[in-house]
Amino acid sequence: IHASPSSQLAQKLKECCSVLSEVFYPSFLFAQPDLQSLTTELSDFLLKTKLTYRTSVLHLPDGGQISYTEPTEDCGAEKKMIFIIVPGYTGDHKSPYVLHMAETLVKANVWPVIFTDRGKGGMTMKTAKFFHAGYNDGLAMLLDTVIENNPQSNYGVIGISFGGMVACNTLYQYHRKEEVMVQLILSSPLDSLKTITKLNALRAKFLYSLPFGKKIKRLISSNGDAFKTKAQKKLFRTISRSESVSITDIDNIFIAPMFGYNNSTEYYKDICLSRCLKDISTFTICVNADDDPCYTKELFPLEAVNKNPNVCLISTAAGGHFGFARFGWPFQRSTFTDRLIVQVMAMIHSQLS
Repeated sequence: IHASPSSQLAQKLKECCSVLSEVFYPSFLFAQPDLQSLTTELSDFLLKTKLTYRTSVLHLPDGGQISYTEPTEDCGAEKKMIFIIVPGYTGDHKSPYVLHMAETLVKANVWPVIFTDRGKGGMTMKTAKFFHAGYNDGLAMLLDTVIENNPQSNYGVIGISFGGMVACNTLYQYHRKEEVMVQLILSSPLDSLKTITKLNALRAKFLYSLPFGKKIKRLISSNGDAFKTKAQKKLFRTISRSESVSITDIDNIFIAPMFGYNNSTEYYKDICLSRCLKDISTFTICVNADDDPCYTKELFPLEAVNKNPNVCLISTAAGGHFGFARFGWPFQRSTFTDRLIVQVMAMIHSQLS
């Protein structure tokens, strides 16, 4: 655990989370970092949800829309604690790893609410405003809705990979952030500038940046009607015709100019989480693997983490990019993060009782 010497959060985690004092042995079939990361994709075939969910749509002031998904009332969880799940780059309420996270929360007697951003999960894109890792007005509106509809509850956020960046940047500026107890940031790049350098390396570019970039480009191309102004249409034509499909290429020629940045470097500086972690007031638990192919341990912003007693960084020697599959996986489906989340939720429950 990396944390400030005065961090009461770190002390509490050490006392309440036995998983942090154990040796984490990665899956013997998927020990290599890239294979660990692949376990998230394999979850599409292995993880089947047993809960029934309902999805609602929120309409935003600018004409856009997001959705949120939660279990039906008979799931067994109370609403004493409500956690919003913010999926990864192309994830949504249908992604098996997201539904598995929701089921893990239900088992811990926590009510899950899955956030699905504009244009994802089968929703039609209404506005040219998506795939930005900074402050998200849709997530802020969902937080408002959850808090107003459940005034007696306690609230938290779990962000996965890109979703962790969205969650942290949003909470950092959220007007009611003092009402959010804690956020968990799982396998998120804590320093976007350094991460992009890593993603541009040949291996990471081939295995991660290009495949994700292709998915993003397809989603953008299928929502041409959302681009209304002359400038937006010009950007849409540029991305549609471009043969460059890596994440960095899309950020540079489409995302950055769409949101008013001069270039991708300016965009990455603005969304960099190390900037938030220095003085964020919300209790923040970051979980990263030292061997994450997208964000290895030498990139961790330890100086920022160690200065803020509200922030803890839990790092494992193995785990890949949101893999954390344990020794018996796939025969034993529970991962390191599953166990950690259950124990963190038990810790919070004990604090509330």
